[in-house]
Amino acid sequence: MPALASSQLPRRRYSLGLGLSWEVLRYFKYWIIAVLILSFLGPLALSRYTDIDLSAWFYTANVAKWFSAFVGGGFVYVLVPSLIAAGVTRRELAVSLGVFGTVWSAGIGAAAIGGLLTERFYYGAMGWTQAVELNEATAPIGTWGETLGFAAVYPLLYLAYFTAGTVIGVASYRWDGTGWLLVVPILPVLFSLDNALYNTKPFGPGWLGFLGRFVDEAGRGLVLAAIVLVIAALAASAYRILIDIPLRSKKA
Repeated sequence: MPALASSQLPRRRYSLGLGLSWEVLRYFKYWIIAVLILSFLGPLALSRYTDIDLSAWFYTANVAKWFSAFVGGGFVYVLVPSLIAAGVTRRELAVSLGVFGTVWSAGIGAAAIGGLLTERFYYGAMGWTQAVELNEATAPIGTWGETLGFAAVYPLLYLAYFTAGTVIGVASYRWDGTGWLLVVPILPVLFSLDNALYNTKPFGPGWLGFLGRFVDEAGRGLVLAAIVLVIAALAASAYRILIDIPLRSKKA
């Protein structure tokens, strides 16, 4: 029996990460179902009063970025003390959160891709325009291939927001009262890259994307590469902070 337990220890971090993904999905399932319904029935209701010329799913997918940041930050802040107290090592917890973030971002990203493609068919059948606001104007997303290319980056963006939220959450636990200040350097960088990728404002305060003026002219490939580098830097920061958390219980 001890030998069996020892053989399972190296895999525990991965099973824990997958388990977290499943439990969070179950926890928010009704929220997710409600958002899906509103994203498709909302335009149908509005079409009785006005022309539909903007993609509802585009805004839904953008809200999911903030939601991913909340999941990453909120859950790590809550789970760190209880999991460490339950005997999960800090390194195991770091790997588990990496698995959790990857699975979560891939799942939500797949939903965003499927939603935009389904919406294109839906809008086409209804005679509506699937477009986004671009430089103060309305720009159609385009063909099926262009719609797929437009949506394909969402899993990467969700991972970026999830990782950013995780850094802020674990820092808030590590340095109670001051750790949350990491939002100051992180959010402008993330918003600016997001803005540059789509050349349109992400859902949230537009002033946070002020760094975008320096990357607006960069090609899509360069922006994607920068996002990957930011994710790597954020993941390394989260790992470094997490394994440095004291094992002692926090004072009440």
